[in-house]
Amino acid sequence: MAAYDPVTPAEFKAAKPQFDAVDNATVQQYLDMAALWVDKSWVASSYRPAIIALTCHLMTLAGLGNDADSSAHKDGTAGFQTIKSGTLTLTKFAKDSNQSDYQRWITSTACGEYFWILFQMNKRGPRVAVVSTGICPSPYAKDWPGPVYGWPGVFYS
Repeated sequence: MAAYDPVTPAEFKAAKPQFDAVDNATVQQYLDMAALWVDKSWVASSYRPAIIALTCHLMTLAGLGNDADSSAHKDGTAGFQTIKSGTLTLTKFAKDSNQSDYQRWITSTACGEYFWILFQMNKRGPRVAVVSTGICPSPYAKDWPGPVYGWPGVFYS
């Protein structure tokens, strides 16, 4: 298997056995959905683990697994810290004000937390793009023949 080969339902179930009872067609739909977030711009070694983690996250939110996390999402108790019955006391987890709504949603499951880590490693932080607008004899800045439009600090009107 190559780094960017699609994850099959059998491979997913081997990695996440809590979803063994889910039929392969349903698993494939969730794998396809995860592939909308994770594409070949990701580092090769993170591609397949990210697809598996995000698929697991989405299926857990849907309550499709046979684990405690899936059950909590299925019956609606996942967001609660305390639930009592006599004179009903429900307490939700406090929201972290430093997190965006997307981050809160993606880290609401264990698989989602792992996906968030992979996402941070692959898609966050500064990116540098080197674009050539002419002939350059070497990759070193000292060898550029002169100012080029768009190069840092060089802008013409």
